[in-house]
Amino acid sequence: MKRVFAVLASVVVTLLPAAGPRAADATVTISQGVDADTLNPIATTITPTFNVVQHVYERLADFGARPGDYEPRLALSWRRVNPTTEEYKLRRGVTFSNGDPFTSADVRYTVDWIKNPANASKQTPYVRDIDRVETPDPYTVRLISKVPTAIPPGLQNPLFIVDAKYFQAKGNAYVAEHPIGTGPYVLREWKRDDLTAFDANPHWWGGKPKVEHVIFKPIPEAAARVAALRTGATDVITNVPPQYQIQLTGGTNTKLVSTRSLRQLFIAFNTLQPGPQQNKLVRQAINYAVDVPAIVKNVLGGRGYEIASPIPPNYFGYDPSVPAYPHDLAKAKALLAKAGFPDGKGIALTVNAPIGRYNRDREVAEAVAGQLQAAGITATVRPQEWVTYSDQVNRRALTPLYELGWNQPSADADGIITALFTSNAPLSCYANPEIDKLADQARGELDVAKRKALYKRIATILHEDAPWIVLFEYEDLYATSKRVQWQPRGDEYIRAYEMSLT
Repeated sequence: MKRVFAVLASVVVTLLPAAGPRAADATVTISQGVDADTLNPIATTITPTFNVVQHVYERLADFGARPGDYEPRLALSWRRVNPTTEEYKLRRGVTFSNGDPFTSADVRYTVDWIKNPANASKQTPYVRDIDRVETPDPYTVRLISKVPTAIPPGLQNPLFIVDAKYFQAKGNAYVAEHPIGTGPYVLREWKRDDLTAFDANPHWWGGKPKVEHVIFKPIPEAAARVAALRTGATDVITNVPPQYQIQLTGGTNTKLVSTRSLRQLFIAFNTLQPGPQQNKLVRQAINYAVDVPAIVKNVLGGRGYEIASPIPPNYFGYDPSVPAYPHDLAKAKALLAKAGFPDGKGIALTVNAPIGRYNRDREVAEAVAGQLQAAGITATVRPQEWVTYSDQVNRRALTPLYELGWNQPSADADGIITALFTSNAPLSCYANPEIDKLADQARGELDVAKRKALYKRIATILHEDAPWIVLFEYEDLYATSKRVQWQPRGDEYIRAYEMSLT
């Protein structure tokens, strides 16, 4: 493992068993709430999709079990040559599952594909700082950044590496459904919204995984996931609602496993669209009206951690001096009156929320809407299926409020601030020139103390400007059959090759 600036964290992967006849000792079935949106690993940023495709594709270096650690994958080692150059020495003798050899040309192609606007990759921010890729020989890669960065390019958001020859020959539409990678499994079949089945790759450089067959079986409704686990139709389920804790813990063939997540859930104001949410006083009032501890207790059954800032305690850049908004209904009403909305009159808000993407996502949104009504604000929840919802998130089309979760496996503040608060970021519905300037400075600051100070300044500004309702980090709840031995990760990655069966 390699430690990088003590600011990076682990990743989460989700695994599921294979289709067809079920060999009790060789197959694991995994049920997330949603299916993969594509099998092209360099087109999307959705964690449940990463959980699926990482069984076929690999990164140069991957997140370790502990925040800040990296494990060698397709690269055996890496080093910073100078402030703008990171060099990787590649693993030799690796082949893609179709027999094509893996070389530095595949790394260069991967980066160039993402950078190409014609491909419309949502991972464009991942390569934002990379100026070019140099390949001095087939087993050496140098990522050259435009400016010095605190986290070297390629480690903040490590890329899955694709087969350049295969991508060029088959085209984007084909590879989105027919993945070919260097990883521990090969695709057997994908029936969208039904199942994705993998078999062990007999030529994987890492040897034979303990789980031979993996099936991802999406089940949107939480109660249905629980029922499937209890009847043996699936082996691993995600986002277990708190009300099922006791029966799953004490089940004949089931057990509950959990870990503190790197994912936070928040409700953002779309400040780019007209409406009362553009008024800072209204945003502050809404923050005072929301009782986060009550939501954690009553909606999550206590399985969550209230946070004060968009930079949580388990991330680099967190500063404990930045306060949370306490629940203060009188303060909320006073601010609304000051903003010209006495008793909340004249404010009618829609709280957009996904269904089944995050644990109790719709119920959290409903609780927030109810608390806003106590302040006199008319608030209604508009729930939507994830595929439709995520498309609108990507187009900045949800307004005036929308619920979203964010997991940054590197556990570094830059992955939150740059992605969600800077003006040009695809997912940002907020614009503040001072935040843009400070985010750029923090990303390039190599002095740890100075970098922390910049993030404290950013968090202080965001507290005052209140572009989010900051809520909580999850305690991720999973349940498995007792035959599955597996320790969940804070980055939400579910990896079948980290499981064993008894």
